[in-house]
Amino acid sequence: MPGILVHLIAGSAMFFIGRYYFKNYFDGNHKKKERLLLAAVCLSFSLIPDFFLGIYYTTHILPYDFLVPYHTFTHLIFSPIAIAVLLILKYVVDINREPVWIMGFWCVLLHIVMDLFIPEIGWFI
Repeated sequence: MPGILVHLIAGSAMFFIGRYYFKNYFDGNHKKKERLLLAAVCLSFSLIPDFFLGIYYTTHILPYDFLVPYHTFTHLIFSPIAIAVLLILKYVVDINREPVWIMGFWCVLLHIVMDLFIPEIGWFI
């Protein structure tokens, strides 16, 4: 599980990928609000599954070994939810900000894949 910098870099990369992929939706001077929303969604959704570890690293209220099962449980819950929401957004729901939410849920899935395959080096990396 990589540190916070890797997650922020991945969220930023997803912002640029989403802005390029949905170019027609985000281009124009009047779309500044949508670009800011995309940036906020991509960065926050790439950090959401590590909520319990964030509590540990910022407050140290509870021991690390106590929070790891909750962290794992959060990942197990968010994985199918993110996939289901992506499918629902893509094929069932017709909303105005579909590209923003699609990129947000792709960030959740990318986060989970990163946590599975990238070893933990430290808090920042």
